[in-house]
Amino acid sequence: MSWWKTSFVAVAAAGATVVLSALGVELPFAIGWALAGGAVALLPQLALPVEPGADAPHVPSDRERRATEISRMAWALNARTGLAGERVTRRVRSILRHRLQRMGIDPDDPADRARRDAVLGGDVWDRLAGQNTSIAAVERALDAIDRLSPTKEKK
Repeated sequence: MSWWKTSFVAVAAAGATVVLSALGVELPFAIGWALAGGAVALLPQLALPVEPGADAPHVPSDRERRATEISRMAWALNARTGLAGERVTRRVRSILRHRLQRMGIDPDDPADRARRDAVLGGDVWDRLAGQNTSIAAVERALDAIDRLSPTKEKK
């Protein structure tokens, strides 16, 4: 607040007190009304701190992005038909491919097919390749991913 505006309001409040008391208002009420009017006049002068990020664009955090991706994948699972959508299948295959490559297994190489099937168990990889991947096949692939996880704690 500027000093001169505050001084002006104080002088105006004193003048209002004199005018109100001259009009017959008792002195305590005249002072009260003048102070209330002065406070209302000073309220717009208050400088409220501006939040630094108030006008910044919203950039989703990693947690928000992950939650959005999980939500989209959840909608890609059709419990009525028992099928998993392409988004889920692609994501699971990508993670599984990465885990297999860490072990030195190329999942698309026919020479590594026996090793891949031995590590994953059965036809997990082949079931993820088709158009109509079942939710059960995705669950089996997720179990295989958990088994291949390098950070998985052994109990």
